[in-house]
Amino acid sequence: MLAPVRALAADGYGDELIAAAEHQGLAASPEWANLLHVESPVFGAARSSIKSDWFFLAPNGADDPAAELRATLVAFLDPTIRAPRNESAQCIFGARYAWLDARLHFDAERLPRQPCAEREEWLAALAPSQVWVVFPSAYLNSPASMFGHTLLRLDGPEVKAGTPLLAYAANYAAETPETNGLVFAIKGLAGGYVGRYSVLPYYEKVREYARLESRDLWEYPLAFDAGQRERLLLHLWELRGAAFTYYFFTKNCSYQLLTLLRVADPSIDWGNRFSWWATPTDTLRALQPGLGAPHYRPALATTVAAEGQALDADRRAQALALADGAPPAEGIAAAQLSLANDLVQYHFLEGELPREVAVPRSLALLRARAATGEKGGKVTVPTPDTDPTGGHATQRLMLGAQARSEGGDIATIDWRPAYHDLLDPAAGYGEGQQINFVDLGLRTRLANGATTLDHLALLDILSIAPRSSLFQPISWRVRLAHERPDLGIGRDPRTTVLEGGPGLAWGRFGSLVAYGHAELRAEVGNVRNNGYALQLGPRLGLLAQPLKLWGVQLEASWLPGLAGDDADRRAISLEQQWQLGKDYGLRLGARALWLGSEETRQLDLRLIRYF
Repeated sequence: MLAPVRALAADGYGDELIAAAEHQGLAASPEWANLLHVESPVFGAARSSIKSDWFFLAPNGADDPAAELRATLVAFLDPTIRAPRNESAQCIFGARYAWLDARLHFDAERLPRQPCAEREEWLAALAPSQVWVVFPSAYLNSPASMFGHTLLRLDGPEVKAGTPLLAYAANYAAETPETNGLVFAIKGLAGGYVGRYSVLPYYEKVREYARLESRDLWEYPLAFDAGQRERLLLHLWELRGAAFTYYFFTKNCSYQLLTLLRVADPSIDWGNRFSWWATPTDTLRALQPGLGAPHYRPALATTVAAEGQALDADRRAQALALADGAPPAEGIAAAQLSLANDLVQYHFLEGELPREVAVPRSLALLRARAATGEKGGKVTVPTPDTDPTGGHATQRLMLGAQARSEGGDIATIDWRPAYHDLLDPAAGYGEGQQINFVDLGLRTRLANGATTLDHLALLDILSIAPRSSLFQPISWRVRLAHERPDLGIGRDPRTTVLEGGPGLAWGRFGSLVAYGHAELRAEVGNVRNNGYALQLGPRLGLLAQPLKLWGVQLEASWLPGLAGDDADRRAISLEQQWQLGKDYGLRLGARALWLGSEETRQLDLRLIRYF
């Protein structure tokens, strides 16, 4: 085992280092496991989540931390250039070297420090004086960002007051061109993508998130000292090109960001909290003790909406005409020209205006605004009262009672690990966004104690995006569930449903929003005739907030049968929720369903706990 060490260090220094490391038990320390990204799964043996063979210096280093530590000490004595990084082990694994040196106190004469010019140049270029955790809000039209995202902003020496866009960003993401959210979620759940860390200019991420994807950004200063910032950069250098298996719900962008930060600050500890799922909001809360007050950076779409609301209808219509290419008329205000220019930029970034049209139109608007002599013209977007760390917890437990027209009282229990629906408190979350994953419901008949599955909704996503004179978004819905049939207590409770479709919405959140979807419903399993049913029709709804802590949702649908069980499906439901506190609520629901000539009605009362 020690022959390579003797060959590289005839004086036995390698043997001494290995013996000292074993005496201190370094291979079993949490810090060494952090450096190797060793995970302790719920089932199976601990193993590194890194899949790149070059990252390990021992043949079995991914699952044997002691062997990897011995091999690392051996490699530090060897100046050989290693593929594929084309650096020596000391230069690749700077964070390992620094940590082992702090504990073993390397003798500089017996273990000379090797020159690492490329790494030192990279470290000097970044040299952050401040590290920020950045949270781009959820964006339902991006499959990788339905729950939001987290990344780091590294403020280097070039960042002056008011110029944070010149910083760098450290990001972890899946390598995929996938644009279909359902396909991405399915492949991501199965570990079908490779994930990697990257470092790139921060303005590129701001352009991607705040401008291209219309996502508000929240930037939180992280309380890292100089030593922690150095360890962070050294470990980022170690991870250059290292491949991980990306899991959409667990080992995702936010979880891996935590593992990176834990190398810099080993006191960051989340226990087994993220063994089954890790949403960006929850990982942000895990860091909250070390986070400062956030800075809010509104998306371009948010800014445009605020500019439009600041103008009356006539002036807003004039700004829209300017954005469409109308020449500025006499008396046009700077605020109208600012709105028109931002609309041109928005439509360009959305791919709705070609560059050869957008650029000269934008320049003309900017010149016209300057000619007004008015100062400003831009609207300051107010910071929301609640940042993402202040919203309700993402897990939800509902305990309730249900009465059905079929007879008999029923006790219900519903559990959802993530994330948010339309009646949950909106503070800290995006308006009009519903994302439920693995929503499980059980029901118990009080007469005989029989407990059965009511539903298992694997995926339930609903986007309600109101249209206006400024924006004309498309709303949409998709739901995949395995559930008890709506009619008939005694039927086999096994049916699988896939339903959803596009829609439109109008109104204003906080008061009243009306929406409608063209819905296609496919059902396989316990249906009356041919074992399947296909239905298509409208689903209409109202979402209201009569009072600050009271939300109401009314829905009605009519889905004529197309194939299989050809009975028409008609339903109407009314749900209300009262917020009893940040993490408590009370929900009352009533529903009626008609399937052909059959009818059922139910009434639910449920107490909600978010945790």
